[in-house]
Amino acid sequence: MSEDLEPLAYLNPAERKLIGPLVRRLCSTANPRVRRAVETTGPKATVRMACVNAFRIYAIALFAGGVLARIAGVAPLGYLLLALAAAAMAWSFWCLYTVIGPEREFKRALAAASRPAHGRTASPGRRA
Repeated sequence: MSEDLEPLAYLNPAERKLIGPLVRRLCSTANPRVRRAVETTGPKATVRMACVNAFRIYAIALFAGGVLARIAGVAPLGYLLLALAAAAMAWSFWCLYTVIGPEREFKRALAAASRPAHGRTASPGRRA
């Protein structure tokens, strides 16, 4: 994986505090899948997807904790954990929404870089 990817630069301050270490861990693996994602969708979109995954991991853990609290008979704690799980899922969907723009921008820049540098050419059906 590229050493120049700093995932915390793509997170807002609240996300850095809540999920920063987990996002850093998700992005710092030597996983070829992460490397491929950076190459095809760009670093910002890759980090934002790691943000989605981190919030979903939190949501699963909070949901499990809420269910266990409800089973244990501590209903107020169970409801609090379930509400936090719902909030984590909502934030996860927001992060997913924020992936679209950076991914499109990266792909547009990648396509522009692969075009010939000699300028515009006339289309086959038109005369110059």
